[in-house]
Amino acid sequence: MLVLVSIVYAETPKSPHGPNHKIDCATCHVTEDWKKIKENGFNHNKTHFPLTGQHKAVNCKKCHTTLKFEDVDVDCASCHTDMHEGTVGRDCNRCHTTNSWIVNNIRQIHQQDGFVLLGAHASADCNQCHTSASKLRFENRRSDCYACHQSQYQATTTPNHITTGFGTDCERCHTMSGRDWTASGKGFDHSFFPLTGGHNIDCAECHWDNFSKEEVLNTECNSCHGVKNSNPIPAHKTKFLKFDCNSCHNINSWTSGINFRQHDSWGKIYSGKHKGEWDKCTDCHNNDAAYVANCRKCHSFSTGKLP
Repeated sequence: MLVLVSIVYAETPKSPHGPNHKIDCATCHVTEDWKKIKENGFNHNKTHFPLTGQHKAVNCKKCHTTLKFEDVDVDCASCHTDMHEGTVGRDCNRCHTTNSWIVNNIRQIHQQDGFVLLGAHASADCNQCHTSASKLRFENRRSDCYACHQSQYQATTTPNHITTGFGTDCERCHTMSGRDWTASGKGFDHSFFPLTGGHNIDCAECHWDNFSKEEVLNTECNSCHGVKNSNPIPAHKTKFLKFDCNSCHNINSWTSGINFRQHDSWGKIYSGKHKGEWDKCTDCHNNDAAYVANCRKCHSFSTGKLP
């Protein structure tokens, strides 16, 4: 007699965590009660999303709303509302940390974006540039000076930036390291006439016509230090006009270090004790344009004694 035996295979229960969940159940559960989860069973720090800062104290279900753990997005915006409304991108870690939402690296952020906070910008109110910062929106802004300082550019009268044809590249003359725009000017490329020694002065000392287009300056000393400047030494207006100023003077001082380099070719009188007394030029040159190298002009022989 044929006997039919039916074998019933028990179906393996499906994991509520999904078919791709490969972690051993005992890692998290205990046999006494499946709902009781081991406190330190699963090591989240071995995943691609370590628990740091305030994430350590968050209940698992805050992020894992279902039992399919791999469905969770690690992007911050998946759990946190983007208060900036997309104006600063989705990389929250650029400004925030898991310890606090408070931003402590504002200077570093600006440096990374190519706008270093120097001078007055270091203490400026964020709302002055980011006008919608009160709404936590930080739209992209132009980083050139003119974008924020257009009103100052148009209102400046010393010199008038518009009538003089100054461009809007403010950094040619101004720097961000100082707090006063009018006190700078060192940033302008003045290499065609280096501002060294006595020439390291206020711009208006030479640009006396407020940088007008009619103002014509050249690199000749006489353009600033000539007869029109009422030089007190008459000989400079006549006899010495044929010499360059740097034949005697230097850019550090008009009165010290005077050295007339052509004096050796002007007769033997310039020798002995007469030589080297540059600071006493006027002992012989008494402001007369027609000086004659004659001993009697300076020395009296009536007493029989030489000075």
